[in-house]
Amino acid sequence: MDEFDATLHRTWVQFLYDHDYKDIAAIAVESEIEVLYKDDNPYGLAISIPTSWLGSIKHDDRIKKIMTCALKSVANGHIYYCTGRAMDIESMEIIYRARLIEVEDGWQNIVKSLIANSSDLNQGIVTEKVFSKKQKQPYIHNEMKFASQSEIRIAQELEARNVLFFPLPLAVRAETGSFYKDHREVDFLVCHDGSWGIIEVAYHPDRYEKDSEKKAWFQKSGILCIEHYTAERCYREPEVVVTEFLEILAKYRHK
Repeated sequence: MDEFDATLHRTWVQFLYDHDYKDIAAIAVESEIEVLYKDDNPYGLAISIPTSWLGSIKHDDRIKKIMTCALKSVANGHIYYCTGRAMDIESMEIIYRARLIEVEDGWQNIVKSLIANSSDLNQGIVTEKVFSKKQKQPYIHNEMKFASQSEIRIAQELEARNVLFFPLPLAVRAETGSFYKDHREVDFLVCHDGSWGIIEVAYHPDRYEKDSEKKAWFQKSGILCIEHYTAERCYREPEVVVTEFLEILAKYRHK
């Protein structure tokens, strides 16, 4: 990025943060911005996104809309034709593309090592199977898979509080020999002050029977604190949700 592109990028990230799009700002800060020119005249803006995020963003119109509107807002009045006339920002083309990775010495061996030593094979495995049937990819935050931006907001809040948590862990209790009966995946397994509990981000209010069965499955093994919160509330009020959950979890603390 040249100096103007870097300034535009910095302002764009700040704009997203200031307007309470912290989850999208987390993506933007790892991205790059470039003003595109043809015959010395600007015609568009390129947003280069890390490969770990690109697949998810391509299928998320909401994120693209927020990113685009924010970028056009901060760029308005700052991009000019070679004649000195300010460009009509609304007519600018916005391109989403992969942020290219600089080639380092021995990069093939580095990637081979990452693959061989990958520690997330069971992280988000059920979610990934469900997403693949819909030709979608899980969201990635800090090299962890998530099913939604709402889950990322909860993860960010738990990280900020230094709370130990396991996102989308695969739980196994081999009782029947059937994968779908013996395996369960929760949104967050949390350990705080020696107590274990589960946070579930709910999307379907009519799934009472399935949620109750899943809750009973974990309670059978002694995890008693299992709380459900709506996806909308998790996205809008992650601080409140985590505070409420930790207060409930504290009541299960072993004395």
